[in-house]
This record gives sequence, structure tokens and C-alpha cells, in this order.
Amino acid sequence: MRGKGVPGDTATRGLTARAERPLKLAALVGALAIAGGSAPAADPKRASTPIASALPAPPANGEMGYVLTAFAPAIYQGKDDCPDGLANTVQENYLQSLPALERARLLLKPNEPELTRRWKAYAVGPDNTNVCANPELFDHPMLKTIQGKVAPGLDLDGKANGAGAGGCSHDNFVSPAGERGIDNQAYRALGCSRSYRGVDGSAGDVVRGYNNFLATGEHSMVLLLRGVDSLVNDDDVEIVFATTGDRPILDSQRNFITGASYSVSDNPRWRNVLHGRIVNGVLTTDPHDVHLTRKVGHGGIRGENLEWQFRQGRFRLAFQPDGSVKGLFGGYQPVRNVIEMTTLGGIGAATVAGIDCSAELKTLEKMADGMRDPKTGQCTAISAALDVSAVPAFVTDRPATTMAGN
Repeated sequence: MRGKGVPGDTATRGLTARAERPLKLAALVGALAIAGGSAPAADPKRASTPIASALPAPPANGEMGYVLTAFAPAIYQGKDDCPDGLANTVQENYLQSLPALERARLLLKPNEPELTRRWKAYAVGPDNTNVCANPELFDHPMLKTIQGKVAPGLDLDGKANGAGAGGCSHDNFVSPAGERGIDNQAYRALGCSRSYRGVDGSAGDVVRGYNNFLATGEHSMVLLLRGVDSLVNDDDVEIVFATTGDRPILDSQRNFITGASYSVSDNPRWRNVLHGRIVNGVLTTDPHDVHLTRKVGHGGIRGENLEWQFRQGRFRLAFQPDGSVKGLFGGYQPVRNVIEMTTLGGIGAATVAGIDCSAELKTLEKMADGMRDPKTGQCTAISAALDVSAVPAFVTDRPATTMAGN
């Protein structure tokens, strides 16, 4: 059902009135000044932290629902990030594997058909394997990685540098707002790739693609906050973070319409309950493992079982005067999970998009900093940060039940 909640259900109420409450001009001007007039940014300390006095009171029942409008890798394009250029494509890695004279010959225009045939063959192995569907079977060179010191993210391990218990040593970033101890090794590994770095400082295809899947309903997500007494300070808030099977309602400009109704997934594996607190208008949650489905147009068992997987996942979200929230979600992803959507593309991801999944996997494994295997000493997961934004919605929860195999 769409629109207003039904009396007696567990949906959120009062959101429209909350979002439409008049704001003082000074508060609006202040909020705009903090945002800097730029596109929405995820880090509440970086931009978009609202003035606490501009925030309205929560609904009387303490429940607030949202549908996510953004959930994609957080990107910061510093000028010193990729001094050696962007990460190589499959073709560029093939050319680098050749002697200089042969490389120069193949780059001549008359030899273009031969080059195309040979670099595409570089992406294929025995028994119909290929570099994206089977990246672990290829030994391609590592990617060029982020060399800058600044990146968005959260301090996941509690260390200003190095590694916390159960992690692997790594250099930490500083956030764009100056916060130290930022863990975002996934961005260090992949941030120089063409899919991350759009032209002129804009977000790359990975951001547009992931957020488009939210809009199409292929991996739409909802938040349900319970026990909210104040949007300024509240030391005890429950957060249900879940997949929804309902497709979002968009306007003619593909903007999410607020106030639509959504139901939490009936699969308890994709219903995650976190605990948090609100301090000065910012909601922070305690670490908790999170699983969410992400169907991406693939049928059968592969498409059905693809998931977001995060160990020690957590939010930092700033409440906005217009009723929305913006912030970051951080956690440790199993290394293969970071590129799982790309690997589903198989040979097309390699020969059409030019993505070298073997290079990506090797780099992620090298940069991994979480969930150290006590037997091998190798870390099996990598810190990551995602931009998050969400608009008010009516969210109907489902009782948590146990399902076989979950």
C-alpha cells in the first residue's frame, strides 16, 4: 500500500507534518551556509550537519521511517590522489605485459584489429573462464591506488593509525572535515579506477549505478527508528535497517516522493536491528553485522543470493530540517563482496567496460584491514564507507522470525 499509514499498523506517522513545519529564516540560511550550496555530502562533519534548533520534535509515538535515496561508495577526489594516473584497464595491463617494441607496434592504427583480438584474449582463460567471473584464476598486476591523505569514512577500529584488535596494519585517512583515524581501505584500493572517478570531480559510474538500483527497486532499503524522544539528543534509539521488496515511487524527475509506504523484507536475514544514540542532531549506531539483498537484474540463484555484507557496520546520520537524513555507513566488507556486482558481469565487464577484476581482487586482498584469519594472519575483509541519504516514508515492520538456512 502507498500513501498514509493504516490505523493500527506499525508504520511511522506524523512525518509529513514534521517535514512541513515552518523554519525560521535564520535557521535556513545557516543550514545552507553549512552545506555550502554543494551536492549532498555524506559526512555530517563535512557538510550538511543541521543547526539543532532548526530540528522539529519527533512524532508522539517515537517512530520515524525513511527510504534510502543514496547508498553508494563515498567519493572524495583530491588533487593528489592518483599522481600516476588512473588504474589500468584490461587492455592497458595487456600492453604493459609486452616488450616495448611490440607494444609500440600494436598501438599503430593499422594494427588495431590485432590489438583488440589479443587484449580480449588476455581476459579469457581455460575452460571458458574469464578475468571477471573468475578473477582469482588470473595473475594480473595490482591497480594504481589512492596516494592522497584525505578520504570520507568512519573510524572503525578506534585507532588514529595502524590497526585495532583483529585487524591488519594500514595507513589511516583524514576526513575532509579533519577527523583523523578514518578507515576506508576499499576506497584506497579502487578510488583511482574510472568507475569511481567521474570527470570534473563528479561521482563515477559506480555511484550512479548503485543509487539507480535503489530507485528501480532492485535493492531498495528502508530505515525505521524507534523510541526517538528528541532529534537533538537521545541516548537510546532502536534502528531497523532492512531491505524492502516495494519499488520506490518517483516523480517525473526521478526524485523519491516522500510519505510513500514500504514494508520490511519478510526474510529476517535482511532485517537488521541496530542500537544508537543522537548527539547534537547526529545519530550514531553501535557496530553490528549487516546483510541486505541486492538483486541486480540477474535471475536464478546468483541474482537472488547476491548481498551487501558488512561486519561491524554502523551509521552516522545527520537529521536535516527538511525531514531527511544524510550521512555515512561504514563497516568491513568481505573482499570478494566489494566487487561482486562487477564479477556478475563476467566477460562483458572485462571486454566492454574494460574492468580488470583480477587486478581489483588482488589489490583489495593486499589492502584488506579487517577480520584477520588467526590461522593465516591475513585479513579477509576491507574497511569501506558509503554515502547515505534518505527521505521520510511510512515503514511497516515485520516480526522477526527464524527461517531455515538464515
